[in-house]
Amino acid sequence: MKSLHILHSESATGWGGQEIRIFQESQLLLERGHRVSLVCQPTSYLCKKSLAISSPNFNCYPLLMKSTANPFSIVSIFKILKKTKADIIHTHSSIDSWLVGSVAKLSQIPVIRSRHISIPINNMFPNNLLYSRIPRKIITSGEAISEVVKSVPGVNPGNVKSVSAGVDFRRFDFKINGIKIREELGVNPGQPLIGKIGVIRGWKGYNYLLEAAPIILKKFPDARFVFVGNGPGFEQTKSIAKSLGLEQKLTFLGHRDDIPEIMAGLDIQVLASFAGEGTPQVIPQAFAMKTPLVATRVGSIPEMLGQGKRGILVEPKNSVDLANGIINLIENPGIRNELAEKGYEFCRNELGVDRMIDETITIYEEALKY
Repeated sequence: MKSLHILHSESATGWGGQEIRIFQESQLLLERGHRVSLVCQPTSYLCKKSLAISSPNFNCYPLLMKSTANPFSIVSIFKILKKTKADIIHTHSSIDSWLVGSVAKLSQIPVIRSRHISIPINNMFPNNLLYSRIPRKIITSGEAISEVVKSVPGVNPGNVKSVSAGVDFRRFDFKINGIKIREELGVNPGQPLIGKIGVIRGWKGYNYLLEAAPIILKKFPDARFVFVGNGPGFEQTKSIAKSLGLEQKLTFLGHRDDIPEIMAGLDIQVLASFAGEGTPQVIPQAFAMKTPLVATRVGSIPEMLGQGKRGILVEPKNSVDLANGIINLIENPGIRNELAEKGYEFCRNELGVDRMIDETITIYEEALKY
């Protein structure tokens, strides 16, 4: 297999599963001997992280991408594509898929489009072109998202492939000791610690976990909660927590890079999303860390959790069901351990980063054969 030059584009400015996956895939491609370029927003955390990559085979091009038809951005992208001579363009969000995807299409460079979220697609013209005409292949992060994409008029179902997020076992190792984060939070051994890790935004369901907390605390008064991450809903979520009198029971850590160490200290990891999810990064990460999961039946989450064989599934937008799922795991350490072991076994077999990057490279190679 020849070495390829892949140019990723990302117009989003946040730092969630989507951006983490782009960064992770870029590093893995470099490890495999490929070249990688990245076009991203100058103010994004992805740009900040990427500028620290020291490989001679990597280049980051900070570029303002404010709208889908900005003349400055279009001219700049033409220059970047001419300079990089990339073999494959891999777009990720709406604005960059229009800007970079369209310029790549005009330049006759194969385009791959990723779809990371399961919210419905506006499939009316011209938006359907983002999936039916511009890309040669579409990668989704779960079968539920693939079905959404295949419903777009003009999309060839054979060009849509689900590639779940992978986890790097070199970093997410269940042998990591979680005592450090528990000491930081002042949580004693045997005291239940329930965590939620991810971007804090509306559809992630933080409000429902906040509403579930008093129910849990009524049965387990010594339980503690920790929210890890930042986002547009950060201040509002803190305000709601305060109104519920949870200041002494819940810690907001903000953005952290020591996720394996934090997960190692959790008794339960929660996903309370009610929309949007494909296969969240925290699922394979929790599996790898043998951290038991309580998650909502949304997107590809039930598929990932083996319909309840690898974690507790609860109804979305239902704080009582969420609370009961968490209480069930606190009360039953045997069930916690069984679910964690099954999740770990599945993860080792199906969700490693090598599998993820192998499947992605195969899609690149198929796109080049057109």
